[in-house]
Amino acid sequence: MKQTETRGCSAVSWLKSPKHPYEDRYRLLTKDIALVSRTKRGELFGVFDGIGSAPKGMAAAQAMADCLVDFFRRPSLYPADWQGFYKLLHETNVSIFNWGFMEGTDRPLGGCAGTIAWLRDDQLTLFHAGDTVALLLRDGQEPRQLTRLHDIHGDIYRYFGLGKTLEIDVQSCAVEEGDLVLLMSDGVTKAYSTTEAANLVMDIYGKSGDIATAAEELATRSRSKGSNDDITALAIEIEDA
Repeated sequence: MKQTETRGCSAVSWLKSPKHPYEDRYRLLTKDIALVSRTKRGELFGVFDGIGSAPKGMAAAQAMADCLVDFFRRPSLYPADWQGFYKLLHETNVSIFNWGFMEGTDRPLGGCAGTIAWLRDDQLTLFHAGDTVALLLRDGQEPRQLTRLHDIHGDIYRYFGLGKTLEIDVQSCAVEEGDLVLLMSDGVTKAYSTTEAANLVMDIYGKSGDIATAAEELATRSRSKGSNDDITALAIEIEDA
């Protein structure tokens, strides 16, 4: 069953795989939340996808989604710059790694791909590991992919839960009023190329003016095109940078 949530300048739509429990997780921490508004540290959005072969993949995705709140709740530990937020993500990654390994193997009990967007004033900063995707959509320009895939033949080699050796990709760019930022799990990209997904969202948003409708259509059509994985599509509208 498709579900959609709208909060502030963002909307997310998700569909559970018919093959297994829903292992994706997301977080919308927008300025209409009192804690977020009060601390004046911008807004956070994240999409996480638990590693299917890991027994605690779903728990890892949930742990990463949950840790984002600490950026606002524990400012003395995590300064309001990219290094402070990186520290939070990396510490949670190490905690997941410390859950241990599957008995008799070197395969971790927990792990997840994830992409987090930090929006503050006119600056967007992306933190990323794995095969989730972030795109910047600007009217009149080609969609810009802000993340790279950390996978080989469908197996991800960089993910949250890798431990102390994990290097989290970080990229920043300026955003403008009217831009859209799209975060997607691989349930979308198994059905659409990033360009196709971007064009679909821009077309639907252009006609409806509603990011929730655009996210819902991307999720629904990804399933219709044969994606049997968990599907999560999160859209952020830049309102007034």
